[in-house]
Amino acid sequence: MAMNAIALKGVERRLGDFTLGPLDLTVPRGAVLAFVGPNGAGKTTTLDLMMGMGRADRGEIGVLGLAMPRDEVAIKAKVAYVSPDLNFTPWGNVGRALDFVRGFYPDWDQKRCERLLTEFSIARKERIAALSFGARIKLSLVMALSRNAELLLLDEPTVGLDVNARLLLFREILDFVKHEERAVVISSHQLSDLERLADHVAILNKGRLIASGRMDELVERCVQIDARIAGAMPVIEGVTLLQRDGERLRLMLDRRQNVQLAKSGIEVLGETPMSLEEIFVALIADKTGQGHDGA
Repeated sequence: MAMNAIALKGVERRLGDFTLGPLDLTVPRGAVLAFVGPNGAGKTTTLDLMMGMGRADRGEIGVLGLAMPRDEVAIKAKVAYVSPDLNFTPWGNVGRALDFVRGFYPDWDQKRCERLLTEFSIARKERIAALSFGARIKLSLVMALSRNAELLLLDEPTVGLDVNARLLLFREILDFVKHEERAVVISSHQLSDLERLADHVAILNKGRLIASGRMDELVERCVQIDARIAGAMPVIEGVTLLQRDGERLRLMLDRRQNVQLAKSGIEVLGETPMSLEEIFVALIADKTGQGHDGA
């Protein structure tokens, strides 16, 4: 069995004025990857490429030890995908849509499906066209989680969900990866939830991967520094200027670089830990172009 659930090597995709990549990213089996970035960063495009919805202009896409597009059919048999763009309205009601999808997947667990319908408060007889946006997301989740897939690709799965539904989803994800040969990639703007749920992270901005690796290592090594400097702020590898007010500075420091701030005339006044959301905002706003790959 392949060590990695996903292996992207030099993947590029051009869409008009937007270029995704080149991306190099691996997701080990047993991992929950938080795949985050601002709107338009290329997250959905990347997930679509893994599912064969579009073709990369260059690079290699490995999924569960198989190659896209060569093994597209086999990959789709092993991967469950959730997206706000999925549309099940043509099947009329929930029951017909579920029965149709079930016929394609031998790994379907009907008992689990019925349980999820009850817990997400969806009835088989409900008309899909009459479902709220959040309820349509729930239906998409039921379809994905009712399978014994090896990989879950979840694109904004919490959009429109209430607190109870989000907690139910997170419980199901954690139960899913109890089987260490499985993996989950979840794209969401709910960064506080992802920090608790995911053990790996990849941050995408303007089509480029600017940070990736283990969640705990990224959060542990990036700290906020309150400091003071008399003159101009020099460009220092591993240091991101967050805010300046006169001589006072607020910096993000990457401990990996072993930076000696005093040698650059910077007086450290204090240090505080940072959340994933704070690190994300700092990296997206970073004008130096320095990446933080390989957390």
